[in-house]
Amino acid sequence: MMDSSLVRARWAIAASFVVMGLVIGAWVPHVPLVKERLGVGPGVFGLALLSIAGGAVLAMPLTGVLVGRYGSRRMTVSTGLFFTLAFLLPTAAPTLTSFLLGGMLMGMGIGSMDVSMNAHAIAIEKRRRRPVISMLHGIYSLGCLAGAVVGGVLIEWLGPGAQALITSALCLCLLLGAARFLLPGSADKGQSGAHFAWPTRATIGLGLLCYLALMIEGSVIDWAAILMREKFAVEAGIAALCFAAYQGGMALSRLTGDWIRLKAGAVPMVFVSALLTALGTALGLIAPTPGLAIAAFALAGLGVGNIAPVMFAGGGRLEPTAPGRGIAAVTTLGYTGFLSGPPLIGFAAQVTGLNIALFLTVIAALIIAVFASAVKAADTY
Repeated sequence: MMDSSLVRARWAIAASFVVMGLVIGAWVPHVPLVKERLGVGPGVFGLALLSIAGGAVLAMPLTGVLVGRYGSRRMTVSTGLFFTLAFLLPTAAPTLTSFLLGGMLMGMGIGSMDVSMNAHAIAIEKRRRRPVISMLHGIYSLGCLAGAVVGGVLIEWLGPGAQALITSALCLCLLLGAARFLLPGSADKGQSGAHFAWPTRATIGLGLLCYLALMIEGSVIDWAAILMREKFAVEAGIAALCFAAYQGGMALSRLTGDWIRLKAGAVPMVFVSALLTALGTALGLIAPTPGLAIAAFALAGLGVGNIAPVMFAGGGRLEPTAPGRGIAAVTTLGYTGFLSGPPLIGFAAQVTGLNIALFLTVIAALIIAVFASAVKAADTY
């Protein structure tokens, strides 16, 4: 019989993943409204949005150190509260300068909460001796979907300000309600007196593979619909189905990923997942009709969905005395890939065309398959 406290902790950390998904999803319908309010062109606004990403990347390594010192329980709650409040800043920013500051603070909330809650998820995995992290990432994906849909409706009914306040208040209540069920702070304090230290070579190697995994995700998410429009001259709604199919495949794979990993092991799972990613993406790029392309990208989503979560789990176990630092290294490199992948594909597309440029993601998936053994630490409990 499983300890009831572990069951409660599992659902409590799931609430944190839901909160992050809801807030990020609720942010999506604000983006065009903020651009209109600031009155800037797409180029300037695109650069301004990088303040969110920059804040996340800056916060992740520091959070790894703080998790080691204070434990993931305290960091999950405190960074979650910070994130849900910081979300209000860019939604209401009246000037470009205030948006840059608010966006950076929101990004720091994203990055620090991401590291903290993944560290707590890995602490729960160790105690349960069963994987949970893929399911949590699947719940996050569902939270993003719900946040975007409900958030869009609330903006239409009540306006952007009210939508942001309702989202933030709801998520604060959810976080505070779940906080008391998390594992105790002593679960993963690790080297509580340690200062910053570089991650190990193995952790950096795993982080580089995570860079490739999230580079694939970010590139396909940003460019697949554009590819559909250019290649098949379809309507925007049909092109968007490619994105929906890819995200749907990712969500499905994550919700079933823990069971698969328990039965097959992390290394075979990542190996097969990487091959499915390469196969699905390649078929999507050579498909002669829109329907076949959409089906192929759904297959690619099924493949790629579980790769990064398993790598996060491996990062936390490669440094058992400082799991937060290991997760921070892997997530920082992974998030960098998510951000840099789309521009790299864009630069390549200027020379080769978008269809050929996206084959770089196929190559990246094959590299992950070759080095899949790097994730074996994810099965260490």
